[in-house]
Amino acid sequence: MRLAAGVLPVTLLVCALPAAGQPERDRVVFQDDFKTGLSPKWKAVGLKPEDFRVRDGGVEMRVRPGKLGADTPMLKVTLPLAATDSFIGSVKVTPLTEFTADGETAGLFFLDDTGWEFAAKKERVGGKTVFAPGKYRFAGRPGEEGDPAKYTVAYDPAAREAGPLRIIVSQGYAFFQVGPSAGGEYKNYFHSAIRREAGDRGFGLAAAGAPPGADHWVRFEQFRVTRD
Repeated sequence: MRLAAGVLPVTLLVCALPAAGQPERDRVVFQDDFKTGLSPKWKAVGLKPEDFRVRDGGVEMRVRPGKLGADTPMLKVTLPLAATDSFIGSVKVTPLTEFTADGETAGLFFLDDTGWEFAAKKERVGGKTVFAPGKYRFAGRPGEEGDPAKYTVAYDPAAREAGPLRIIVSQGYAFFQVGPSAGGEYKNYFHSAIRREAGDRGFGLAAAGAPPGADHWVRFEQFRVTRD
């Protein structure tokens, strides 16, 4: 992921709200409530049958050992999303087993023909499960915006009541947002430039970083992708 200097609040605000005058059902590209099994649109990439299951309106996945990377197994769905489209992917993510190792993570991934390019995750960082990536703030001098070492990062606890994980894609950027909460609140975290020219766009669900010998599971519910 690439750090993007500054904040684009107007774009993010527009993306977080329903498109004016367009019924929500007309904006849905794909959704799966997992109540009748797993949609055939999903493809299990590198996952063994015993590593995921559909249960009570959710898909549950074993947290894989090893660091998250390009070859991490996942459930993947490819969707008709053009490079010029604005769209939002969202899913509820609930660890069924407490994360016990720093780097243990589960989340939603934006994909293109090169693999996964942007992520919205719950992750154990410094002994706590947080929303990651966190809030990056530039602390360098003008001209140093491309240096990751010139940023500080703050993390919020990954409270379940904060709402679903959301990836908003618009105008060549991807944004990590969480919400709506029970009170209708949205919180904004990391954003980054993404590839404008890309094929086979879609989303993935993945979990990785479990310590050796652990049998940890996470649950994904209410997956949805809408055009904005």
